[in-house]
Amino acid sequence: MIMKYLFGDTMDFPPQRDFLRLLDNFTDTSVKAISIENTVFELKETIIDRRRLKNSVMDEMETFLLTVENAISEAVRRSKEQEIIIQYADKSREYLKKSIEDGKNKISDEIYQEIAQLEKKVDEADEDNRKTLESFFIQDPVQIINKKYALKAAVEGYSAKVQVFCEGDIICVFEIASSDIPFWDGHVKAFDLVRGVEIPARMKKPFLKKEEVPEIVSIDDYFLSDLVLSGKELEVVFKKRLETGAERFRLKMNFSDEFEVEVLHAEENGVEKNIQAVPELKSSLNIFRLNELGEKILEQTNNLYPKKQRLEYIHLNGKDAIKENIVFELMQKVAELFAPIIADIKEHSPFGEELSLKVEDEKRERSEIYLKKSDVLDKLDAIKVKGKKLYEILGVG
Repeated sequence: MIMKYLFGDTMDFPPQRDFLRLLDNFTDTSVKAISIENTVFELKETIIDRRRLKNSVMDEMETFLLTVENAISEAVRRSKEQEIIIQYADKSREYLKKSIEDGKNKISDEIYQEIAQLEKKVDEADEDNRKTLESFFIQDPVQIINKKYALKAAVEGYSAKVQVFCEGDIICVFEIASSDIPFWDGHVKAFDLVRGVEIPARMKKPFLKKEEVPEIVSIDDYFLSDLVLSGKELEVVFKKRLETGAERFRLKMNFSDEFEVEVLHAEENGVEKNIQAVPELKSSLNIFRLNELGEKILEQTNNLYPKKQRLEYIHLNGKDAIKENIVFELMQKVAELFAPIIADIKEHSPFGEELSLKVEDEKRERSEIYLKKSDVLDKLDAIKVKGKKLYEILGVG
């Protein structure tokens, strides 16, 4: 069912989505993700303390050993029976060194085990936070600037990922369940896209002929082995067999303005060469057919986007938000991007204590959706100062 979203005063709402539900989800995600991150901060601080303790204990034990050894040496020096006493002094030193060394090893092992357990908890918390952020960012909460797909032939079908570039210098990378789409469930050949694509591969002298002519190769049965699509730029490899050294064609296409294509060819176990460097091969290229092939690849690749699933990582300003512990900064950035939309909703909402939108179905029947400002504040209060900061940035009040 196609729904139309309106402001509370029935004017068109440009984002055309249930933004209030998204905002509510944002508050839930922020509270959970930032709480997890706070726990990680505490764990990492404890790890630092444990390492500091280990170093301090090791230094103290070394100092203790040196002090006792000096005392033994001084006692021997003052003894009237040094020849006899020195034998016992040497044994005492050896016993002491062994005891101290055993003690150092025992304490080190205990602290290292404790640190290993703490680091395991950090990893578990990071994974929990990855899943938390995944559930929010898989909804495409902020405006997308560009998408970059990467597919590679696997044993069965393809491993596929999409890198999503968003406003605010936010980048998400999702794995794609390509096998959920029938077209990509298995290895794709060129004829699955467009039949009859032929490419001049090399110059060859025909039997009983003096001059070389272009040898035309049909790629109908060639496998699509690798693909990278970023916006309107596509690079795709078709191989005769899905093996490392197989004969292949690499097509670099640009659909930005007038269609452009660069074609490289490699013989079996050979090096890729630009066929357009040979005038006869360049003039034999069927650009129209390659354009048709490229358009079909674009279409089928873009169909993968709804099948994105596991969030592999999320970056803010080029840094891993989870590993670098900048989840709070990430959610602040999202809040900044939400703020202008919230300001527009407030302006058109009839009641001051709530944010409201209307939704219209295909029968033009309308219903109201709303979110109380106090509900947003109450939820964010759970993370105290950080929640207050998010509330101020959002401008809900």
